[in-house]
Amino acid sequence: RLVATIGRPDFLTVGDCKLASLSNCAHIHSRGGFYLAPRPMTGQTPAELQAWVLDPPAPLEPIRLPDQAESEPPVGQGFEVGVTCTWQNPDPPATVTWTERRLIVQSTAHAERQRAGLQARLVKAHTALTALNARPASDRADLERRAQAILKRYQVSNYLSLSFREQVTCVTRYVGRGRPGPQRSTQTVETRTWTVRVYRRPAAIKLFNRLAGWRVYVTNVPATRLSLAAAVNCYRQEWQPEHGFHRLKGGLLAIMPLYLRDDNRIRGLLVLLGIALRVLTLTEFVVRRDLAANGETLKGLYAGNPNRATNRPTAERLLNAFDNITLYRHVTESEVWYEVTPLSSLQRRILQALGLPESVYAPPTAPLIDTG
Repeated sequence: RLVATIGRPDFLTVGDCKLASLSNCAHIHSRGGFYLAPRPMTGQTPAELQAWVLDPPAPLEPIRLPDQAESEPPVGQGFEVGVTCTWQNPDPPATVTWTERRLIVQSTAHAERQRAGLQARLVKAHTALTALNARPASDRADLERRAQAILKRYQVSNYLSLSFREQVTCVTRYVGRGRPGPQRSTQTVETRTWTVRVYRRPAAIKLFNRLAGWRVYVTNVPATRLSLAAAVNCYRQEWQPEHGFHRLKGGLLAIMPLYLRDDNRIRGLLVLLGIALRVLTLTEFVVRRDLAANGETLKGLYAGNPNRATNRPTAERLLNAFDNITLYRHVTESEVWYEVTPLSSLQRRILQALGLPESVYAPPTAPLIDTG
């Protein structure tokens, strides 16, 4: 459908990890298209990523975005590896072979977040495990179950090891009632309790920090047409189509809850929502393009913060800026006339960015009432 719409197959399809399946990549490549997607961290991908990161087969190169200066720190680093892929299509039987570029990329910000997140989880897990010793357990199995639940809750099972220590306390008591004396019978009672000790696994933590922020992306676009840095920048724009799906999942265009049962009505609703999504996307694009061309920002779109400015307003905030417009209808014995709330400077600027005349909010004209 995209080929029929665009008129040619050689466009770049950017998607999430579901796009990176071998069958999808073979389908796109065999029809002259290009793809870019991250590989899912399943199967052999984690082992391959670890091997590549620990022993890079190519020199690392810094990654900067198009609007970054050379003096600014790069947003990441990476290298690429060429891999020959083969896909056997079962129906109809066919073999597709092509060279795929594996882009091994590390995001500096993502790596810092992952490392900080692991450190925070380790501290929380250690605190929770130590709190178990406040009331020593009488049953080791129960203590192990609770300790393993804490490791699972904070996702640190690979980075913390546990040891359980038994403590035996002996208490001598007199048997029966009466005063203590040398002839009084005694008995010794043993009390067994269990405590847990926590140890960090330095090697596992060091390996996690070494691999933090790294991800494998796949593409069949030649390096002459799409460099490593350009591929990263392209994928960073992938949120834009995902933003459209998000609008259909919630907000103004939410599909759910769906109270329709007839298939034709459901299709009709989806068509209307699709048209509305195109209107929102186009509105957002046109306003942002106009602001970027003029180097301007808009103020007054954020409730409670009128001085906050942005050059990338959302369509929802642009529409909310027109919520206070009211049409008044005045009726007298001799005439009917209309009045519209005057447009603010923000509303006039939005209309200008959209290429719409202010007359769209002009009050309608009405004929005089015939009193004869």
